[in-house]
Amino acid sequence: MKLLFISPTLITEAPITIAMLSAVAKEEGWETDSCINTFKKPLKVEDFVNRAKGFDIVAISMMTFSVLFVYKIVKALKEAGFLVIAGGTHPTACPDEVLGAGVDTVIIGEGEEGLREVLKAYPNIPKGIIERKTRLDTATLPIPDLDVFHKEIFTDEDGFIRGFHRIYTSRGCPGYCTFCDWQVFRQQFSGYPVDTVIKEIKMRRDKYGINSFSIADDCFTVDRERALEFCKKIKPLNTIWRANSRASLVDLELLKAMKDAGCHSMAFGLESGDPESLKKMVKGVTLEENIAAPTMAYEVGLEVYACLMTGFPWETPKHVENQIKLIHKLWKEVSLFTVSGALTPFPGSAIYKIYNKKYGFTNYWLKPKYQWCGVQIYQNAENPLAVSTFYQRYLFDDVYIQKDYFFTYTPEYKKAVRKMVVEIGEHNVLFMYPNKPIKQKLIILLGRLSMLIYRLFPTLEMKIGGVLYQLFHKGSERSSVEKLRNERRGIVRNFSGSN
Repeated sequence: MKLLFISPTLITEAPITIAMLSAVAKEEGWETDSCINTFKKPLKVEDFVNRAKGFDIVAISMMTFSVLFVYKIVKALKEAGFLVIAGGTHPTACPDEVLGAGVDTVIIGEGEEGLREVLKAYPNIPKGIIERKTRLDTATLPIPDLDVFHKEIFTDEDGFIRGFHRIYTSRGCPGYCTFCDWQVFRQQFSGYPVDTVIKEIKMRRDKYGINSFSIADDCFTVDRERALEFCKKIKPLNTIWRANSRASLVDLELLKAMKDAGCHSMAFGLESGDPESLKKMVKGVTLEENIAAPTMAYEVGLEVYACLMTGFPWETPKHVENQIKLIHKLWKEVSLFTVSGALTPFPGSAIYKIYNKKYGFTNYWLKPKYQWCGVQIYQNAENPLAVSTFYQRYLFDDVYIQKDYFFTYTPEYKKAVRKMVVEIGEHNVLFMYPNKPIKQKLIILLGRLSMLIYRLFPTLEMKIGGVLYQLFHKGSERSSVEKLRNERRGIVRNFSGSN
């Protein structure tokens, strides 16, 4: 019996969640393979159908921002006679819609046990919706099956296999942030056994030569004692790693232990420097904590990455000014402020449920205009220059705000956001291009020029850039600045941890 995993949305690295599911399928005695849509080799609908020949079940992992394309694939697969199951964030948020598109079975939430149920029942698989109400015991799960991937489509020139650096040590986040679709793993934190995680890290290091790992957990530090145990057991491996946390869930002792155990950097979801916005997005942290956490991390020698969000419907220019104040408050402590963060109302989020009717974006993902609307629109599109400008790629992607994609913003608010974009850009180029003052100034100058052109002629740069990209793009290349950001953050095969 053979199972094909399909990941139809264009991506740049191996999706480890599919490897998790493949390991479960193999435990049930199934052969598995994958068909992943990548920027290196974009696939058409017929490519997926042809690839599925000879398989008994096709499992599709779905995201919101490409559903029209996915539904075309589903239709073609069903017409060809395949059994199709689906899971992921979008099926969890919109199961009836996915069933209506022709999928036989939708697995809501964590996929492992639902997949087991389907595979055990084959050929009489349960139709409709499968949902597990109880939390999965992560201690019972096998190590992800990386052999499910065709590694050559993710391998760089130096042998680095993109995606294989991502390690999950836990799942779930206790937060209730209104902008987040947390339904897949819910708010229940569950950690994998630390010894199992260490075993997996050793395997990837020894087999693939990776010594720089990204802990992919939503919030690594939820269980403080477990985090300290992980630090104790990973230290002898002499690996470099990085992790994410809420600002309220770190302290000086923990950060020192992480640094001593090889942690190179910490990413904090600060989101806002405005107390009102923090409360309204139900972030569960204070402005004081947002300042204290990066400061402590910097003091112990960690590089700090900070995520900021903007574009909430209640915000005014004053809220943005408070963001800028936070940027300057943490100018020295933060190495890189993320270049995305314009609010996207994903269907499972509270923001979507509260505002979709008021602002008229109900079921927006079913409209062609909104295809590729993810965290950053240019990262998801096959032709990034056709949907974004230079400044949005290099400084901060505010396209959803400037174009009123979801919410309506005043001219004064947009102006304030543009000011924030420049502040973030001027800060980040210092990290991106160290000891290159001329290049730093050139990037900012070009960014300001791009912003001016965009205001005067909103589509001009995208039309020119889109054509040039089609003429000179070689298929495997993406934006050079994205590659540089990854390298500067240590997302490479071998990384010393020094600047």
